[in-house]
Amino acid sequence: MEGWQRNRRQGTYRRGSINRRRSGERRVPISLLLAGALLISAAPHAGAALITSRAGSTVDDVFSGFESTSPGDSNGPTPTPPPLGDRFTILLVGADAMGQRTSFNTDSMIIASWDRVGGWVSTISIPRDIVNVPMGNGDVWEPKINSLWPSAQRNKTLFPEGPAVALRKALGAMFGITIDATAVIVIPTFRQLINDIGGVDVNIKRPIFDPSYRTGDFRGVTLPKGNWHLDGDCALAYARVRKAAGTDDFNRGGRQQELLVGIRNQLAASGNILSNGLALLTALGDGVRTDLDQALLPTLAEGAQAFDTSRVVSAQMRAGDGLLRYRRADEPSPYGSVVFFNAKRALQLGARLFPTPGTRPYGWPVAEDEPALGKESLPAPSPSAGASATPKPTPVKTPLPAGPYQSLATCNANVPAPSYIPSPDPTSAPSEEPSGDPSAEPSASASPTPAP
Repeated sequence: MEGWQRNRRQGTYRRGSINRRRSGERRVPISLLLAGALLISAAPHAGAALITSRAGSTVDDVFSGFESTSPGDSNGPTPTPPPLGDRFTILLVGADAMGQRTSFNTDSMIIASWDRVGGWVSTISIPRDIVNVPMGNGDVWEPKINSLWPSAQRNKTLFPEGPAVALRKALGAMFGITIDATAVIVIPTFRQLINDIGGVDVNIKRPIFDPSYRTGDFRGVTLPKGNWHLDGDCALAYARVRKAAGTDDFNRGGRQQELLVGIRNQLAASGNILSNGLALLTALGDGVRTDLDQALLPTLAEGAQAFDTSRVVSAQMRAGDGLLRYRRADEPSPYGSVVFFNAKRALQLGARLFPTPGTRPYGWPVAEDEPALGKESLPAPSPSAGASATPKPTPVKTPLPAGPYQSLATCNANVPAPSYIPSPDPTSAPSEEPSGDPSAEPSASASPTPAP
């Protein structure tokens, strides 16, 4: 089992408690976590001016970080923007938190990284049930990775830098990268913001029907195959569903990544980014927090002019792909259904997806005519994001999707709830071990990475 992270006691970390959802509460997708940057990417100069001059208090809320602060505490001059390196990486988190709850599980996690030299954007979804993640200091977080944040909130002595830093350092160590900032979104921000921008275009590749989906007035959900313009409720369902045939925790991460691109395209195509900018920022302030340095916004806005959606490369891990596996039946776990990862291959995936700036990245699973994992001949990603001269990528006009897409009138299936039948935790076969050849690839089909 060389390379796989084993369940082991190390350090003083303990299992974080799992918050049970109250009736009516919902898990949240991460699709809006780049919304602040997306606002200024649609119309960089106007958006930056709007944010800087007209929405100070709301922006202070959004950029207040994850500790208790007073937005109006600082009246000093605008700080000098810190220098950006050739790569900027952010962790996007969807949090299961509602009402007066003070802790939550990070049930949706996406790492998004911008190569400022080559113009590539790489994204990867992190399954919430992964266990035994390195902390970057020699210790290991044994429980599910989605419990690290609330545990760090409660144990400030063990995690003096706070939960956001603890989580991004752990995921950074897993892939051998540095994550520069964290952004978190909670309900009801996602649905409200989708409606505020006028909906989002999505290509639904296969029909989705889940009679057990219960959110608000929904009695099941049905999403037909095809090109559809979705409102907030249906976009939320598209990002959340995991019990319909052909869906699970792994592939819903890919759907969430699709929504990120769709939201960006909608903002770029619509004029209401300007007319409704304050309303959008108000929505963000109610349900989004980030520790991103606010002084970086003008620099990020300028760079957004060169953003090209054809240079978005995504990775979607799943059990059985040579990177992840379920626990075996003879591996007892106090954490229920868990997923183990191959440490060596995770680092190789980090080098593949987040290579030296200016070098073409590759997605996962491996697509036809792409190099195997570990065979890309790419330098490993730098463990630190050192500053350098601001790169000047050639601006590329992003082609917008053909449309308009037909609006989906409703995705409420209006069907009775099915009888609940508990399912056993998934397990891997005893024979499922790393092959010894880190270049071995899954048989799952994948779309080719865009050519440079």
